[in-house]
Amino acid sequence: MELTITELNVELNNENKLRIRQKAIRMFNKICDNIQKITVTVNDINGPKGGKDKVCKIIIHASGMPDIVVTDNQNSVSSAVNTALTRARVTLLKKLKRKQKNRPTWIEKNVNDDVKKYLTD
Repeated sequence: MELTITELNVELNNENKLRIRQKAIRMFNKICDNIQKITVTVNDINGPKGGKDKVCKIIIHASGMPDIVVTDNQNSVSSAVNTALTRARVTLLKKLKRKQKNRPTWIEKNVNDDVKKYLTD
């Protein structure tokens, strides 16, 4: 699983990037086989003015399904990232469950003795 963290109009120090990376790995570790890449983009829409303008956008590229895109606005970067990661995980799990539910199932049927005779010869 490849993890990319991008910052737009926001300065993230190494400690914050490490926290985001650890949280993403912890949340998606068990379902990592289906995930090819996760992109986390953090943006400050209004700049230094303040307000509910910190945006976290998460894009999950998973094998065998369309990309999952989740966006969240909050007052702080950490709460935006936490909420977006949680919503992305829930969405991915729902899609995986739906995909498994729609998988065709094979039913083994009993074969008559007459047919068995032809199959064994």
